[in-house]
Amino acid sequence: MATRGEPKAHRLYLLRHAEAEHTGSDWRDVSRGLTPKGRAQARGVGEVLAPQRIELVLCSTATRARQTAELLQLRAPIRYLDRLYNAGSRQLLAELSGIEDQIRTVLVVGHAPGIPALAENIADRQHSSADALSLIRYNFPPATLVGLEFFDGWSALAEARLFTARHG
Repeated sequence: MATRGEPKAHRLYLLRHAEAEHTGSDWRDVSRGLTPKGRAQARGVGEVLAPQRIELVLCSTATRARQTAELLQLRAPIRYLDRLYNAGSRQLLAELSGIEDQIRTVLVVGHAPGIPALAENIADRQHSSADALSLIRYNFPPATLVGLEFFDGWSALAEARLFTARHG
């Protein structure tokens, strides 16, 4: 807990959507839904995130990402954004930079390679958990969740301490 005068940390959770079907209800990639395993993965991640007091969820509009976010059953509002579908790390950072600083804890539900790239790009190697870094270094399967912490506002986010990582 921060004492008077100490800045409170912001927390960013990044989640790659849970396991998806190989084909969707039509020919478009965006329509692929979750497999039964993916649904179970999303519910499991939701149990992990429940005590984290997520205040806002940013989510791709792809079916698999929407289903993942909904199955988390968090009490936070969800903003579905078309531009998060296949967004790279720069686009994800641009979206985060627009968040009001009074919002302290945000979850982004998106896709590879953007979500893994953002985690890799902003993780502060000196202060991050070595175990978390090694878990995601070469492997970021569906339903992988990472937690990052930083003290500057959302618009200044460039580096953060990776404090947790878990495969779904």
